[in-house]
Amino acid sequence: MEIQKTLSRVICFCLPLLYSTVLAMDVEAQAPNRSTIAVASDGDVGIWLMNDNGGGARLILPIDGNPMPSGLVWSPDGTMIAFHTEIDKNVDIYVVNGDGENLRKLTEHESEDSWPTWHPSGQKIAFHTNRDGNLEIYTMTSRGDILDNLTNDAVKDHYPAWSPDARRIAFASKRGKTLGDIFLMSQNGEILENLTNVRGEDFQPRWSWDGKQIAWTSARNGAAEIWAMDADGANTRQISDLQDPKAAGFRVREPSWSPDGKLIASAALGGGSATIRVHSAKGNLNWMDLQAIGAQDRSPAWFDPKFVVEFSVTPVEKRPMTWGWVKQIVQDD
Repeated sequence: MEIQKTLSRVICFCLPLLYSTVLAMDVEAQAPNRSTIAVASDGDVGIWLMNDNGGGARLILPIDGNPMPSGLVWSPDGTMIAFHTEIDKNVDIYVVNGDGENLRKLTEHESEDSWPTWHPSGQKIAFHTNRDGNLEIYTMTSRGDILDNLTNDAVKDHYPAWSPDARRIAFASKRGKTLGDIFLMSQNGEILENLTNVRGEDFQPRWSWDGKQIAWTSARNGAAEIWAMDADGANTRQISDLQDPKAAGFRVREPSWSPDGKLIASAALGGGSATIRVHSAKGNLNWMDLQAIGAQDRSPAWFDPKFVVEFSVTPVEKRPMTWGWVKQIVQDD
């Protein structure tokens, strides 16, 4: 009996470790080997990768779609990119390996399915869809099997963003009396809190990699700007500054955090073009534009493999990656 118990403990330890090792090998094969920003561009229409300083742009996935792909987001381990685009007359969600190989369609519905966000395990994706007649937030497996309608409300609920601890989903909603606020719900759909609750539309929330902050797009001052706040709604600050003469006539959307939390990339739209703009996350309104790929560069998504290594063994409060996530599942069981 004691031998069986010992053998059971060895198996429980070794199987997750083996899974982690295989997953790490897969990451090494497909994920970028340096800090990288994925971008949708019309340089040649498709998904591009660039270095985090804007150099080294290379096309990894040409797409014959209209409009351009949008809503790009890396899987937690950096092996895949999820996005939405219109191919065959429908807007659907797709995933592709981080090297541009193995494109797969996850949804196939006459409605619009868009704005994917990964569960930290990489096993589920939340997205918004109007397949029920108005925008709702659904979940599906990473293979595309539909799981649940989380919001199921008469108002518009959209732009989900899964927290790094997997417990919460930030999203935009027209619940209440405003044009749209940033809300939190549990991963099961229980509404937890209205974080913004101000006049003007707030949408497109994105979590920082450590789960301590949220950036989002807000039109509270008229044109769309990037704002940021702590995850509890405190320390609200404006990140982009369209009052700057250099930014006149632009709208700034689609925030994406640098893995170290110091910078926020976005798409700045104006004058018939779109540029990837990188802002300081401190709220001092400093920014710079990255080198253009085409006339339209949008939907930046940042990934850094060093961050995955640093947090590869973590408690649930951190970003659970590979072995850390497997260990949590074993402990929960």
